[in-house]
Amino acid sequence: MGQALSTPEPADSHPDQPRWENPGSWGARHISDTAPFNLWNPGTRQYRMPNRGEYEWCREKFGDGSFMQPGWFTGISSSSPPQAAPFTLGGMPLILHPPGEEARLHMMPKAYYANPRVTNPCPEVKWGFMEFPTKSQNAEIVAALKPLANVHRVVYMPYITVAELEVGEPGRVGGWTMLYHHAEEPFLEEMKEMVSCPRLRGADSGCWFDVGGGDVAMLAWAEAYAKPRQVRGDGEVGGGEWERRSLLRVFGDVSEEMRGVPIVRCETGEAVGEFDVADGVVKCVAGGWDGLDGEGGWFCRFVDLGFY
Repeated sequence: MGQALSTPEPADSHPDQPRWENPGSWGARHISDTAPFNLWNPGTRQYRMPNRGEYEWCREKFGDGSFMQPGWFTGISSSSPPQAAPFTLGGMPLILHPPGEEARLHMMPKAYYANPRVTNPCPEVKWGFMEFPTKSQNAEIVAALKPLANVHRVVYMPYITVAELEVGEPGRVGGWTMLYHHAEEPFLEEMKEMVSCPRLRGADSGCWFDVGGGDVAMLAWAEAYAKPRQVRGDGEVGGGEWERRSLLRVFGDVSEEMRGVPIVRCETGEAVGEFDVADGVVKCVAGGWDGLDGEGGWFCRFVDLGFY
């Protein structure tokens, strides 16, 4: 795993020229984002669709490929993406993908059998729009789901929440649409270009992290709570004891040369971990986990990272 970072420090490799504008939350703009418009409304904390003129600008910039906006990111198919490719479009996370591949497919579970007619079991549990719930709110969600479904992981994303089942569940829980994943392959393994780690310092909803000099970046895309493996099927465990993890979406091309480069929190410029790649497996040593002493490491396997 390598040597853990005991004290986060400003990264020497962080470029002098700011690569991000307002990187601490949703609405951040990447240095290569040259769109003459802004799609983020900080007042309502919502993204909007581009108007006709803005859409024509996108077609001229990225070509005539498909264009989609599920709510918190833009997906554009392009056979010739610009270099250097922007990680945002008008302040909205941008996923460039090959023609014929739908960016949203890897964000949704395969099973759509939630019952919208089942009453929300915890309507009093609510959190801010485009934010993650607190640990105590997750505990309430887990407790409310217990009589209805055998859940072992809950993934909180903007707009939707996904519950992974162990083996008619309610369609709305805690104020947000609840979808269910019921398959042998874990839902996280279907989410392409996503890494999972113990909650990284500063990994609030919509926050960005640069890797190395900034050619690769990671966005705090979602947050997950998982039932500890050692207690599954062996006694009771409360939702407050579930493991909390950050889910980070990777932007840019990852290479084997990116070994030992710092993971930099864009908002503060501090290094909160190290990035390593070996034989298709990414290993990161964290130096700034929220709520922990900063010692330890995590790893995740990457599949098909890069634009192609």
